[in-house]
Amino acid sequence: MRKKVLLTTIVAFVILVAAVAAGLNAIFTVTYVRLEFQPYTEQGSADAQSLREDLDTFIGKSTAFLDLDDVAAVVEKYPCMRLDLIEKANPTTIRLAITERRETFAAVREEGGYAILDEVGTYLYDKETAKNRSAGENILLEDFHFTVSEGHVSGSYLPALLEMAAAFQETFGEIRANILSITLVQPTSNVRSDFFRLRMQEGVVIDIAKPSEGMREKSAAAIARYLTLSDEERTFGFITAFDGAEGAETDYTRNSRLS
Repeated sequence: MRKKVLLTTIVAFVILVAAVAAGLNAIFTVTYVRLEFQPYTEQGSADAQSLREDLDTFIGKSTAFLDLDDVAAVVEKYPCMRLDLIEKANPTTIRLAITERRETFAAVREEGGYAILDEVGTYLYDKETAKNRSAGENILLEDFHFTVSEGHVSGSYLPALLEMAAAFQETFGEIRANILSITLVQPTSNVRSDFFRLRMQEGVVIDIAKPSEGMREKSAAAIARYLTLSDEERTFGFITAFDGAEGAETDYTRNSRLS
């Protein structure tokens, strides 16, 4: 009799545990993946659709045991997507906020092709051309000799380049509309003679001397001088930004139209 009672108790306990587990699973199961994403290119829209389909594979999994790093790893398969937020919004929802990275720079590779970077210097991928994924061309970076390792870009003048780009972006927003290319010019072995040469869309060239020091201030000075030029003057000559006695100074030299 005791064995029968014990067996009945065990069976009842197992049924109770199974019922509780089933109830918890129903409560803590992913039923919706909320993706907040505003694309700015057609390719971004297509990537968002593919990502949404990939994320839907998490539907039906237990949120109690779900590792958000696994979800983030799916987003990492799309280089032009930056994950700004990921969370379990409630027991049944995963919420993601994503921004499409903007192709901005095309660094010339010594072995051929281009390393594509966004506006803050994040490496996205390699491409055979400098063409932007939305329209037009990315800003050509020449003679910078950047190194890309495990998705990270390094180079002695990368911080200076990003300071310069930030200054231009504050004024112009989309800097691809203003800058065609940026070349690191190293005429001697002395780094104090190095300079950045920016070829602007209209034709004028901006040289920024000694980029390793005070790049933000010299860039701002160059922009201010550029904005004083007439439409005609912007098709000719050179603006030079350099360290003066009391801070960043600029010169404008009018010469023949550049080819």
